[in-house]
Amino acid sequence: MTPGAVGQLIHKLEDWLEIKLFYREVRKVSLTEAGAAYFGRISSALGQISHASILLKKRSYNEVRISMPPSFARKWFVPRMVRFMDLHPEIRLNIDASAALVDFDNESVDIAIRHFKAQESNRFDVELLFLDELRIYCSPMYCEKLELKQSVNLAKATLLATKIHPYWERWLLQFTKLSGREIGEIPTINFDASHLAVDTAKRHQGVVLTSTSLVEHEIASGELIEPFEALLPVDEGYYLIGPKGSFAQGGAVEALRFWLRQECRVS
Repeated sequence: MTPGAVGQLIHKLEDWLEIKLFYREVRKVSLTEAGAAYFGRISSALGQISHASILLKKRSYNEVRISMPPSFARKWFVPRMVRFMDLHPEIRLNIDASAALVDFDNESVDIAIRHFKAQESNRFDVELLFLDELRIYCSPMYCEKLELKQSVNLAKATLLATKIHPYWERWLLQFTKLSGREIGEIPTINFDASHLAVDTAKRHQGVVLTSTSLVEHEIASGELIEPFEALLPVDEGYYLIGPKGSFAQGGAVEALRFWLRQECRVS
């Protein structure tokens, strides 16, 4: 718009508000006190309108930005990503590896994958990808070295614990005859990221309690084994989450969402 056209709109706004918003001098325009107060109240709303419009415009192009925890991205999503790109070479995929809360109003993120317990939400679209199940894994060498033939033998192992799966005590109480005191004496290393705990287990340094979905490659390659079968179900799962109404907008977001659902069924 030309400066003249902007000026006309400002005059119309002042007429409608019945108050002067600007002081007009030669080659200089400044806000009145009322104008400054008015701008302070509406600037946040204008910013939200601008941001929402930019995000919607980006969705009209074949581009989608998805956020997911780093370990899930590395262990589950990236190995499968080539299949999505083969199906949709026209879509530009942007991956944000983060487990932090997503502010969809102020961040350039279309959808996210998060690990949590099921809950209804009036603010977001939420869809279950798959529920979590926990098993224990270690390297064949570590299993042989410690003679891990039954669950009680874990008393002489090093436990690799993760922030996302803090259930070693529950697992041990359920599947061994160890007392709480004996469990407390077992050496434990805590990891913020699951893939670090998995890498440590691969290097023969302990036993990790984690989701099978995060060790698929290591199981297939023989780097990790399950010394004895003991499945611990948990209430949490991996969920797809987006702003309210985003799942019905179609385009690149819907293509990625549909592909994720199909991959989780296959898995």
